[in-house]
Amino acid sequence: MKQLVKRLILPHGRHLRRLQGGIARGMLMEIDLAHQSQRYWGFDERELLTILRRYIGLAKSLIDIGANDGYYTMAFLRSKAERVVACEPGPAMEQLIANAKANGYQPGERFTTERRLVGLDKDGVSITELVRDLPRPVLLKVDIDGGEFELLQSAEDCESLNDLFWLIETHSPELEEQCVAWLQSHGYRTRIIYNARWRALLPELRPIPHNRWLVAVPNS
Repeated sequence: MKQLVKRLILPHGRHLRRLQGGIARGMLMEIDLAHQSQRYWGFDERELLTILRRYIGLAKSLIDIGANDGYYTMAFLRSKAERVVACEPGPAMEQLIANAKANGYQPGERFTTERRLVGLDKDGVSITELVRDLPRPVLLKVDIDGGEFELLQSAEDCESLNDLFWLIETHSPELEEQCVAWLQSHGYRTRIIYNARWRALLPELRPIPHNRWLVAVPNS
C-alpha cells in the first residue's frame, strides 16, 4: 500500500535533482523520486552518516567500490581528499560520470574511475594494486553484493594495512563472519552498524534479508 501511495503522489521518471539530506546533501543527482525518495530526503543508509563524516575528513584518498550511480562518490568529490576513485564495472558508471559532471567534476588526475571488478578475479584489479600509489590514509567503501571477502583477500599483499579504513556492506551472515575474522586477524577492530530503530517505520527495501554495514579501523 505504501508503494502504491508513493507511485500516485511522487513524480515519475529520472530527473536531475539536488539532494535535500544525507552524506551527499546539496549535490545534484539524476534520480527517480518514485523509487529513490529516501535518497532525496537523506534517509538512504542514514545510519552511516556520522561515521562517514568522520572518516572522510581523516582520509587523503577515498575509494568507492561498487559505486553504482555515484551517491557516495558525489560526497567524496566534495571533500578535501587528494584522490577519489570510483569503481563500478556495470553500465551505471555512465550515470556516475554524468552525475559528477553535473556537479562540476570530471575524471582526471584527482578523480579516476575503475571499470574492472575489484578482488581476486583474474581479469580484475586487487586492493593491493588499487591503493598502491594513493596518498594515505585511505577510506574504502565497499558494496559489491557478495564478493566482499574475496575483495579483502586481495589486500593480502598490501605493503601496509595500518592506514586503510574500511566500510563494508555484507550480504549474508556467513560473509559477515568471514570479513570480521579476516579483518581482526589483520590487526583491525570491527563494529557492526545495526539498523536504526526508526527503520521499523521507514524501512529500506532490500532484495535479501541480510544487509548491514561493517566498520573496520586499525588497532594501532
